[in-house]
Parts: sequence; C-alpha cells; structure tokens
Amino acid sequence: MARLIVAEFAKHVPEWYEKYTQSEYFQQYTKLERELSQKAISTGYLEKVDLAHIADWGGNQRGVKQRMLRTNTEKWVREASSQAISMLGSPADALKAILSIKQWGLSYGSKTLRCICPQNYVALDQKLRKAISKDVLPAIYDGNVGSMVQGYLKFLNICRNIGQQVHTPGPRPGKVWFLADIEMALFQFVWEHNSLL
Repeated sequence: MARLIVAEFAKHVPEWYEKYTQSEYFQQYTKLERELSQKAISTGYLEKVDLAHIADWGGNQRGVKQRMLRTNTEKWVREASSQAISMLGSPADALKAILSIKQWGLSYGSKTLRCICPQNYVALDQKLRKAISKDVLPAIYDGNVGSMVQGYLKFLNICRNIGQQVHTPGPRPGKVWFLADIEMALFQFVWEHNSLL
C-alpha cells in the first residue's frame, strides 16, 4: 500500500493510467464518452436513457438509476443537462445544474460531466474521497450543494496540478492528457488500496 504526495504520484500517472485501460470499466467508458460528448455538442442536452447508461457503467449503487428514472421527468433531465452543458466554462455552475437532477448526487453528477467534457472534467466518487487525505481534499457533505461544489472544485484543481507535472506524452490526439485521464490514473491508484497525501 503506497501513500504518495501529489508530486510523487504525478511521476507514475502513465503507468496507473495504462493499468486503468486494462480494467473492465475502460471499454464501456470510452464508448459512453464518445457518444455523450458528441451528443452534448450535437443536441445540447442529455436524456434519461443517457443517465441510465452512466448509472450502469458506475455500478448503479443503491439503485440510483431506478430512483433517477422514477423521480425526474424527461423534460427536466433535458433542461438540467442543457443548462450544465451551456455552463461548461464554469465548473461550479455546471455541477450545480447537473445536481438539480433528483437522486443524481456528486458521484454520478461528476461522472456525467466527465462523460460530456473529459478534457476539463473528472469523476469524484466515494472511493477517491476516502483515499485522499483531508489535508488535500477537505470533507465533503453529501446533500449540501455548497460543500459538494467546493469539494469538486478542489478535486479539479488537484487533477490539474497533477496533470501539469506529467511530462510523458498523453493518450489523446496531439499526445495530450485530458483531466479525465489524470483522474482515471488516480482512481486506479486508489482502487489498489493506495492513498494520496
């Protein structure tokens, strides 16, 4: 079990990312990312079926898919996702918009943003939150929108900071690293019972 500071972890991003690409989640994610990022551009909104696919990819913890489908109208999901997509230049506002979808908390809301704009967005789930030192990522209180937004912005900054310290060519066209790629590497790192200090 490794416990690394951000600068130490940054040196190992390429190998942890490579490990993530071998996981069962990667192929499903790349398909989702391709479809949903394109749909965000072409239609400007997502639909309930799109969120259901995200829930399935994310493991559908505590029946979030069924709860989301039951408690939201198609019209509302389109409106909230359209608002989020139109505000991608402001992560706080984009996250607030996606969190307005009932039963769609920080974990699945951030997964949604990561799927539609992987260049600039990451997913932040419980596993990551537990594995990152409170000195680096303060406690986040689910249900408290201000706390979730502040915590997410902090995590985006952590991922940006790591990305700025990675000097190996990235996996995307032009050999760049998207923020989502940095987060995937970090997720794989913590999945194997490691932590970030």
